Amino acid sequence: MITALLLGLLGSFSHCVGMCSAVVMLFDRQPIFQNKFAWVLAHAGRVTTYAILGILFGFFGQSLWSLEKLQAVLSIIFAVMAFYMASAFIGLTPSPEFLFSGIIQRWGRAMRAFKSASLPTCYLLGLLWGLLPCGLVLTALVTAMASANAMQGALNMLIFGIATLPSLFAVKWFVKKSTSLAWSRGLASFAMMFFGFQFAMRGFAALGWVEHMMVGSVMFW
Repeated sequence: MITALLLGLLGSFSHCVGMCSAVVMLFDRQPIFQNKFAWVLAHAGRVTTYAILGILFGFFGQSLWSLEKLQAVLSIIFAVMAFYMASAFIGLTPSPEFLFSGIIQRWGRAMRAFKSASLPTCYLLGLLWGLLPCGLVLTALVTAMASANAMQGALNMLIFGIATLPSLFAVKWFVKKSTSLAWSRGLASFAMMFFGFQFAMRGFAALGWVEHMMVGSVMFW
């Protein structure tokens, strides 16, 4: 849960501001979004989608848990994705959204199809917003799968979604202050590398390549 919290909180300040600013501006053009409750409904829909995806990925991980060494494989997959996202945060590698550019364009056209939104439609738009291909969300979903539990996966994604709210509610301000977000990108990159290292070592320990490390009664890896 701590991983999901920091992933959403730190990642959103550097990644989501750039990724979702266009979505925020697109919604903001509709008169209904002058109502702050419309934004609450849209974000509630987005977080709902994350929780549903968390259930699905958690259940998928749970159903495969009987396979030997699955935990190690999932941990190493998360580590690889975390290291890649960390390098993308500081511009060393392309953002993974480039892999989904075609899907993102079709998603944008679907969003523009809602010419006049009502309050109930705002929640629907939020549900669709949650399906926007995003490298940060995909990374979070691997943690949901690694939990190997549908409810834990939903909780991880719920916490992740809630943790992205501060930056997305303030996205207009952050877009204007984008040059001041270098510290956030560096901090998010460091946090992602830290969790990537932790999960990689946990995977190696599950494979018997290294010893598990305990910090008091807590397994660090």
